[in-house]
Amino acid sequence: MRVSSDYPSVHELKFVINNNKSHQVIEWLKSICKPDNEYSSGCVSSIYYDTRNWSFLGEKINSDYLKTKVRVRWYSDIDYKDHSENSFAEAKFKIGSRRDKIRIKTPFPGEWLCHTQLENQNLIEIPKTLRSIGFVPDQTLYPVFQISYKRMRFIDPFTNSRVCFDYDISAPRVNWFMLPKHNPFILQSAVFEIKGKNSELPFNLHPLTDFGCRKMSFSKFSACYQKIKGVPF
Repeated sequence: MRVSSDYPSVHELKFVINNNKSHQVIEWLKSICKPDNEYSSGCVSSIYYDTRNWSFLGEKINSDYLKTKVRVRWYSDIDYKDHSENSFAEAKFKIGSRRDKIRIKTPFPGEWLCHTQLENQNLIEIPKTLRSIGFVPDQTLYPVFQISYKRMRFIDPFTNSRVCFDYDISAPRVNWFMLPKHNPFILQSAVFEIKGKNSELPFNLHPLTDFGCRKMSFSKFSACYQKIKGVPF
């Protein structure tokens, strides 16, 4: 079941680049954008959820106009050593190129989440906390795997859009009941995202294409699933 949220709908533009060029892109962004004063860098980790028959993943594979993601998220320093005291359960709804998201604090600290096996029963209970803010899934949701990546955050001074660059994207852990085989990896792709009111790339950011950035739809969830399973969609 989808719900409306109090978060303003924004456009989300995505560009993909080879992860080997990440540090070049970061240095260029530092020269043209302002750092996000509150969260300029760090690691983002999420445990993603899906139904037993992978219905959320199916929405992505089938290119459905409406897509849902459910996860629990926490934050760490750039070296993944110090973890946030708080974590958040999130449900994200994508309608074409627009998105809405609802979010609620969980009782579990990041330190606990990063060391707890994904088969833990307490993790299965986390999506139920979203019911209090209007999201009631049609089926039971299970933790399927963790995704972690490094994120640099900037503000475009001309449009005030949020600019995020995610690199070293990995899936370090899986739920063995859902995915019995897994070898940890880092994706070859890094992702540049712009979130704001505009549906087009700001003019001052056009040189991104010189780095080989390609505008395309990209889902960390589906890309990591594809890598874990070793099969293309």
